[in-house]
Amino acid sequence: MRILLCLALLAHALPATAAQRRARPSAHAPTAADVYAVVDEVDRIAARAALWPGFDPRRVPLAIFNGDATLLFRHPSPPPEFVSLSSRRGVWAFPGRHESVTANAPAELGGVLTATAMLKPGTRSGVREQAALVIHEAFHVFQRERHPNWGANELELFVYPFEDAEALSLRRLETLGLVLAGAALSKQAAACWAAAALKYRAGRYARMPAGSAAYERGTELNEGLASYVEALAAERAGRAHLPLEDFKAGEVRQRAYATGRTLATLLDRFAPGWKQKLEAGDKSPLDVALGLALPPTGPRRCEAAPLQLRDAAERARRDVAALVSRREALRRDFLARPGWMLELIVGGAPLFPQGFDPLNVERVGAREVLHTRYLKLGGGAGFIEIIDRHSLTEGAGAHPLFNGLRRLTVTGLASEPAVAESGGKTTITADDLKAEFTGAHVTRSGRTLVIRLK
Repeated sequence: MRILLCLALLAHALPATAAQRRARPSAHAPTAADVYAVVDEVDRIAARAALWPGFDPRRVPLAIFNGDATLLFRHPSPPPEFVSLSSRRGVWAFPGRHESVTANAPAELGGVLTATAMLKPGTRSGVREQAALVIHEAFHVFQRERHPNWGANELELFVYPFEDAEALSLRRLETLGLVLAGAALSKQAAACWAAAALKYRAGRYARMPAGSAAYERGTELNEGLASYVEALAAERAGRAHLPLEDFKAGEVRQRAYATGRTLATLLDRFAPGWKQKLEAGDKSPLDVALGLALPPTGPRRCEAAPLQLRDAAERARRDVAALVSRREALRRDFLARPGWMLELIVGGAPLFPQGFDPLNVERVGAREVLHTRYLKLGGGAGFIEIIDRHSLTEGAGAHPLFNGLRRLTVTGLASEPAVAESGGKTTITADDLKAEFTGAHVTRSGRTLVIRLK
């Protein structure tokens, strides 16, 4: 059986002929040849220019899922379930998606921190853009190994003051200052608008919990700098990346990708040795480092015009109201999805998140969070893992996730989940869902499967 499996893997992994590549439609699933082209481009980019002091993506283990198999590169000790490919030296393959690859993110694979990526079918991005994305994830591995404190507590996002319209108004003015600073031709004008942006940020942070400000700054160091390195790799470092109209009220994490990259670009202009200082141990957040590097602007003052102030305040009030309304609609639509529903009710020790995608979550109530891509919960009773499917969690305490979870709801299942019991364990499987618990009591009511944990 293993021999047949290896042969099947090799058939998928062999490079396509030129004729096959020409005949393939644009919405094809990426082949092994496509993956090889991306990795080769990563190597070319790394050989061409130093992207960050001490960082070389060619030294980072890499796992890429192309829709058919997971291909492993540069790994010092591939797990035994991976098969060495004769068609490509130093490459190992696993049929299907390996459990360690759940997103574009670093992950432990065989005890080694590895950059993982998922090349989606039908992607329109070119080889260079895909290679830059891989470098983004490889840089995250570098960050974790060299700078484990560059990051944010993702749980802070669930208690972030999204409903503060005044803080949102100041955020919009801060964005205006950063955009104008980045676009300014003269260094004096850039410094003036950068100083204005930092002034608006200081006013905003004075209204917010310290944890919320730390969340933004940590994400700017982590994701913002990875986005900056990605832009250098893709040779689009000079393009606009922070929209003048700012991000939506709830897109705090997405915004930090862009503001971190913007702050890094401004530091290139005003503090050329800033990257070396960070590598030497400087612990300053990017905005603080920029504030220290800005030269005096003299009598020149840069600030929003009265009309811009009014517009920012009015937009913020409308956006906060729309955010609350949208969350209510998301929850309502989720619960109304046709098909089978699975409800997991925890009566004893709560389950805790063991993995979730922070880019694809939405707080829809004081204790409720809607997960739209990936979620894994676990505890003493067992685990449940959901991928590429919506699910709703309810917190056991004041924090929607931090104090554990009492309830999980999954809707829109095409068919009844399969339930099997053996040796005191209950296994539940359905499309994109797998769970295993001890001490579970399963009942059915109409098209709802209820799992109760003692």
